[in-house]
Amino acid sequence: RVIFPELTSERRAQLLKLAKSKLEEARISVRSVRDEVMKDLEKDFKAGEISEDDKFSARERIQKEVEDCNNKMESLYYTKEAELQK
Repeated sequence: RVIFPELTSERRAQLLKLAKSKLEEARISVRSVRDEVMKDLEKDFKAGEISEDDKFSARERIQKEVEDCNNKMESLYYTKEAELQK
């Protein structure tokens, strides 16, 4: 049987800070993937592989996915924050 002591306020603050930094790292990685996909999309458009309408609709879909992902990550962060503050 393992017994864990209660978290101190200092340790809670450290964990919140860590969670916030992980959230920011995740946002940065999502943005970098989005930028790579947008560059590939632009290359395909310039090469004539896709039409302008397809390019714009793909950009909108990609941006919507990025926003959904960011919202999910934020909700996870806020859930963890509430959990740590109990």
